[in-house]
Amino acid sequence: MDSKNKTAPENEDNCCDHEENNTEDNCCYNENEKIENEDNCCSQGPEKTIKAQDDCCDQSHEENDEQDDCCSHDHENSNDEHQGCACEQGILENIDSIEEKKSKKPLIILGIGIFIFVIGYFISTMSFNLFDLSTISDLSININQDIISQIIYLIVVLIVGPRIIKHGITSLLNKEVKIELLITIATFGAFLLGDGGEGATLMILFFLAEYLETYALDRSKRSLSKLVKLSPDVATVKRKIGNSGINNKFEEVEVNVKDLSIGDTVIVKPGDKIPIDGSIIKGITSVDQSSITGESLAVTKREGDEVYASTINEDGYIEIKVTKKSNETIFSKIIDLIKESEDKKAKIDLFIDKFARYYTPTVIVLAMLVAIIPTLIFKQPLNEWVYRALVLLVISCPCAIAISTPVSIVSAITAGTKNGIIIKGGEYIEALADIKAVMFDKTGTLTEGKLEISNINTLNNFKEKDMIEIACSLENQSKHPIAKAFNEYQKNNNIKSLKVENFKSIAGKGLKGEINQQTFYVGKKELFDYNENLKNDINNLNLESQNIGKTSVIIGNENEILGFINLNDKIREDGPKTIEKLKDKSIETIMLTGDNSATAKNVAKKLGLDNYYPNLLPEDKVNIVEELGKEYENIAMVGDGVNDTPSLARANVGIAMGMGGADVAVETADIVLMQDNISKVNYLIDIAKKTMGIIKQNIAIPLIVKSILAILGVIGYVSLWEAVLIGDMGLTLLVVANALRIGK
Repeated sequence: MDSKNKTAPENEDNCCDHEENNTEDNCCYNENEKIENEDNCCSQGPEKTIKAQDDCCDQSHEENDEQDDCCSHDHENSNDEHQGCACEQGILENIDSIEEKKSKKPLIILGIGIFIFVIGYFISTMSFNLFDLSTISDLSININQDIISQIIYLIVVLIVGPRIIKHGITSLLNKEVKIELLITIATFGAFLLGDGGEGATLMILFFLAEYLETYALDRSKRSLSKLVKLSPDVATVKRKIGNSGINNKFEEVEVNVKDLSIGDTVIVKPGDKIPIDGSIIKGITSVDQSSITGESLAVTKREGDEVYASTINEDGYIEIKVTKKSNETIFSKIIDLIKESEDKKAKIDLFIDKFARYYTPTVIVLAMLVAIIPTLIFKQPLNEWVYRALVLLVISCPCAIAISTPVSIVSAITAGTKNGIIIKGGEYIEALADIKAVMFDKTGTLTEGKLEISNINTLNNFKEKDMIEIACSLENQSKHPIAKAFNEYQKNNNIKSLKVENFKSIAGKGLKGEINQQTFYVGKKELFDYNENLKNDINNLNLESQNIGKTSVIIGNENEILGFINLNDKIREDGPKTIEKLKDKSIETIMLTGDNSATAKNVAKKLGLDNYYPNLLPEDKVNIVEELGKEYENIAMVGDGVNDTPSLARANVGIAMGMGGADVAVETADIVLMQDNISKVNYLIDIAKKTMGIIKQNIAIPLIVKSILAILGVIGYVSLWEAVLIGDMGLTLLVVANALRIGK
């Protein structure tokens, strides 16, 4: 099974040591390492650098031979009319600098070129001799319409093609074969054959093709670019004026979001975007969180509630205490993940990269043979077969094939982002399309994870008040979902909090601590295995049969069981329908849980799951995932908690429930559901299958069409301008248009 080279933690205590490819300001780092240079990660070794980013063009590419020469294109003159073939640039490259209104300079150049070309064409249709040098010398030269039109066509090439020719020559000097070089050779070859009109037409059409390709690709990623720009750059901060004594006076100061510090108070007025992550310390409002969750329905926020950068404050005045720096917000993490996603290529994408590297040189060799063999061996006209070889050169452009996969992956990532789903790379889309089984954590994933205390049962004449105080005091030290239920119960019922010493969380079993110099235990029955008498007392309670569908927390000391508390966890409303749809796709559905067998069986039955594994510790979940991975080959894991992190890392695709999930689980996962909506799993698999289907179409169509054009070109039925119009521009635009269907 493919474990994605991720090191899973063995328990709750070290799960954060998991090695991840998180980035901050385009730099790779382990979360426990200090970033020494945020602006340039090129100084790091190839094992810890993110590939294919502008800031990293000097890095080693030894690890990723499959990538095209991502750093070979010219990054200067970014506003020039030609920046290299669009298919050679990263699809998500410079995503945060896409302009809504592009420069009209390329269109002006194109218009001038076409106008002059038309003049040349009309002159070529005339019949005249401007003057005849043979009348004044021995030279036999007629300056007629043909020579004048050829000069005009050359002027067209010099107007439209300088950048194209420059890139072509640069690629030749770098010992690379790129489409600009092929177009340059074909253009000047046409002039040498006496057909300057064909050469000028070729250059104009290629210039137009590159403009349209860039426009189409920009359009395909524009929604992502808009997302990048959603978070405001400026925040209004409330600051104390000087030393104003008892009667504090404050002023509102506008500062750059990057200059905000944790603890600052930010003012957000109705209708403004929230600039930073924080908690509300004053006011009540409704917040549109669609930029984070994909859900447009506003959420009511009060004092103490968290709010997130890029979301919109709809109708109330609020003051926010900053809890995260601008580069640590949830929104900034989403943007980083989107930018990183292009580096994690699908296997089919890597194959196409390899194919493109061999495809073009092979066709060039064939073109040379087409020009040489018929003329030398069969004594055919040189001009005719050189022209056909030039046609074959133009057809060899691999743009449509090279761009077929990345543009489709970007379209899928865009569609996911619009629906509150962050997909961290194309390889996970490819894996999802072939998923055979999906495993789910129970608490917080299949259920809402909001446990409520339903009843309290005491034993051995122990007082209910004393037992609940002990339980709440111990649970108050924990971050487990069950602890939240006790904390909420304590708050609502004014339960006294006792001092706890020597607290210890025992992974997968429960809690231990000293209160008033006496040791107490709160947790599962396995927590009491140290004492055979207590173990027998618990078994005699027969809790599993009495409390089917409930979670039982047992409270005891070193000598006796004090009682047990039952909690209920509501199954998510969309859970049964989600499982049903997965089963309709012939995908096995399996639940992994630390709960007892009776509870697990009850939940599995209500949801219609194919199988379930109860009483699992975190390390047990990892072992089950590995076993099922060998059985089904391609599996996904859906979870939300810290204890799910190792399993998410081991599965082919790890899917985290984002907003309510633990940070480490979100960071470890390959896909994040920002809305905590489990039905999105079906949407993910559907879009993955659709994406892979379109990728196969986008590869097959260009290959078939180019093969047909190559055959027709060799036998003389395709001209140079038809080769670039159909074989390059037409196919590339078709591939892009087909990819855009993914998000519809």
